[in-house]
Amino acid sequence: MVVKLTMKVGIPRALLFYKFFPMWTTFFRELGVKVIVSPNTTKQIKTESVKHAPDEDCYSTKLYFGHVMAIKDEVDYLFIPRFGSSHKTNVSCPKFIGLAEVLQSMFPDLPPIIMPFYSTAKSGHGKRRLIYLIFSIGFKFTKNPFRIIKAARRAYKEQKVHYENLILDEKTLHKWEQTEYLLNNFLSPEEGERPIKIALVGHSYVLNDDFASLNIQQILKEHGVDYITSEQLPRSLVEKQMDKLDYNLYFDYEREILGTIMHFIERKSIDGIIHLIIFSCGPDSITGEMAARYAQRDPSVPLLQLTFDELTSETGLETRIEAFLDLSRRRKK
Repeated sequence: MVVKLTMKVGIPRALLFYKFFPMWTTFFRELGVKVIVSPNTTKQIKTESVKHAPDEDCYSTKLYFGHVMAIKDEVDYLFIPRFGSSHKTNVSCPKFIGLAEVLQSMFPDLPPIIMPFYSTAKSGHGKRRLIYLIFSIGFKFTKNPFRIIKAARRAYKEQKVHYENLILDEKTLHKWEQTEYLLNNFLSPEEGERPIKIALVGHSYVLNDDFASLNIQQILKEHGVDYITSEQLPRSLVEKQMDKLDYNLYFDYEREILGTIMHFIERKSIDGIIHLIIFSCGPDSITGEMAARYAQRDPSVPLLQLTFDELTSETGLETRIEAFLDLSRRRKK
């Protein structure tokens, strides 16, 4: 009797994983594939990242190399999509498009890489392209087209639910801004004391990677901060701020970051903003400079910008955050 082994697909826990993990993991699992996600970033993964990644890459892209190395020997395929955009004009980082081929050329001993290319803005891709990619990937693991369709529908549903749970509606955001609602229910402020409110903005792969962000969310929790992230701001409010620019900021994820900063500077409904920047990221550099200028024009909401790379010190970071929170509390009083 021949036992059919389950195919294994590896997904690095880095970059776009934090945006699309519900969709990716659900699709493969519904096809009967075992999904191997690389572990949370560790010091060892960082060491491998610095060792293998090109020097000119940003810190987040370097970490991606380490996550690939962590699972390459455990899987039959690696899933590294070449995602350009899902918007007619706005794009994501161009390195997302070339990363799979860079890895393939640098490390020919890697497992086969599934690298679907999709870009609405630059290549005019739409539903037909998406359907083609779904079936071209699905047929690697099953000959049943109905199972592929079912997997795709389930994956889309899981991604939609993820966004619905993550992104606040405007009514809930307004309640939070008026301190009628706490986003972090671990808080236990003293009676009559309003907890300090902070906006934590940055890329999802920085915000959600405790090692890359040096546990900044945990630090804020320990200091009793009720914080909101740029991922949670309603998209309608982000686009409202972007419409005020004299030009189109066409980096999609930078729009999310800058729109959040502009919103809270305009509303003056929080006590401070912490902006996480990745060293040598071009789009991040542009957004960081624009955010700093908006904050200088209206300094009523203090802005702290923190730059991260493989040499950033956790002790130095925590000292800066503590000083910023003390400043914000004094300003509030």
